[in-house]
Amino acid sequence: MEPVVLYGTSWCAQTQLLRRHLERLGVPYRYVDLELHPEVHPTLRFLTGGRLSHPVVYVGGEVLVEPTLSELERALWRRGYLWRPW
Repeated sequence: MEPVVLYGTSWCAQTQLLRRHLERLGVPYRYVDLELHPEVHPTLRFLTGGRLSHPVVYVGGEVLVEPTLSELERALWRRGYLWRPW
């Protein structure tokens, strides 16, 4: 299974909300802080069609730009990270 990657910043409330939600769901993920790792900005721009948006979640080949909790859960379910539908 491909890793879930969350791109965001420490000061972004939505990023922190998504991090806590992934942890509550028990979904392993990698967090990339955009302020600490500016070298990923070109990759993120590529994934989002040119915008440097955050948070962005990469779920098994699917890119979610500024997702809601339910959008994230649906993507996790579609990709087999969750056993129950949202």
